[in-house]
Amino acid sequence: MTPDDVREATAEAARAAIAVTDHLERLIGRLSTVLPVAPDVLQAWDDDPRERLHALLRMYEQTYDLTARKLVRGLLFLSGETIAGLSAQNQFRRVEALGGIDSADRWIALGVTRNILVHDYPVDPVAQAQRANRAWTDLPDLIAATRRIVSYLRQEGLI
Repeated sequence: MTPDDVREATAEAARAAIAVTDHLERLIGRLSTVLPVAPDVLQAWDDDPRERLHALLRMYEQTYDLTARKLVRGLLFLSGETIAGLSAQNQFRRVEALGGIDSADRWIALGVTRNILVHDYPVDPVAQAQRANRAWTDLPDLIAATRRIVSYLRQEGLI
């Protein structure tokens, strides 16, 4: 890819990230009366709150993946950084050093939550509630970090 191709792809990812985080915030507002949730309450939910929770969890994954895979890499490339051979954690540390995120350690922790959402499919109500509540707790930081990266990209004239 040429630098112009990366710039355009990163700009498109930034537009998508803002759209997804805006939607996430609306969904958070709709779920704020039921989350965080206790296992016994979660077990009693009907389809509507379950579908909203499922959407929230999927959008967490989408936001994280979009930011980590497209915005972070685009930011590094467009900032003149060499990303070949850098682990994801080291990429996040470089973005922190550049001022694109507040804390690479916090971003890495958000990634742990993403991995739980993607790879764990609990049927036990306690584990289901823990999974939902963890994502619920992490969502504000995920949204803020994603928006900060987009803001950084724009402020630095990278997109």
